[in-house]
Amino acid sequence: MTQGHQDVAVLELAGQYEHALFAGDVVEAEEVVRDAIEAGLSEEQIDDHLVAPAMRRIGDAWQLGEITVADEHLATQICLRVLALMRESFRVARARQFERVLLLGIEGEEHVLGLQMASELLEHAGYYTFYLGPNVPLASLPGIVVRLQPKVVAFTATMREAGRRLPQAIEAVRLADPAVRVLVGGLGVPKSLTTSDSLTIVRGATDVVDAVDALVRRASLN
Repeated sequence: MTQGHQDVAVLELAGQYEHALFAGDVVEAEEVVRDAIEAGLSEEQIDDHLVAPAMRRIGDAWQLGEITVADEHLATQICLRVLALMRESFRVARARQFERVLLLGIEGEEHVLGLQMASELLEHAGYYTFYLGPNVPLASLPGIVVRLQPKVVAFTATMREAGRRLPQAIEAVRLADPAVRVLVGGLGVPKSLTTSDSLTIVRGATDVVDAVDALVRRASLN
């Protein structure tokens, strides 16, 4: 985003946030801040260009008798809640940037659109991702894990042939690093494969960030 476009986006977000405060709409206020984070604004920018100006406008409106003291108190409470949400979002993002996730289609797997979507979601969420694409030979997995040292390895298995190789692939990465966590998804995942503290099965790319978050947390507890 160019500086000019970012300036316009900030003005739009500031207007939306102010509208949410005057409406007493905490859901809208939270959505605006999430949009600001998605747009790449820093904590300082959100504080300086969204939250502070809106609260000044609320204060002015109260002094002028345009809103009641109850309205002013509600706006303040919304801001406190939004600030807590924002601090937590940035804290989580900073923690994620130090965690590596390796994503690949194992040998025999050619359909990786969902895996690519998962990779982009994880990267956007702040994770350090390595996306290897389709049909990665089983024999190469230990060397890749040792070299890249991921916290989580994500496999896709949409094809039956790939699903049959999935247990071998999991064993290969665990032999290289017994502490590695594994995420798998796809219609080819065998029913015999079950979830555990170190393995999670996801049904869609939209679940991948929460699933990786949980795996990383479990790994940190060990």
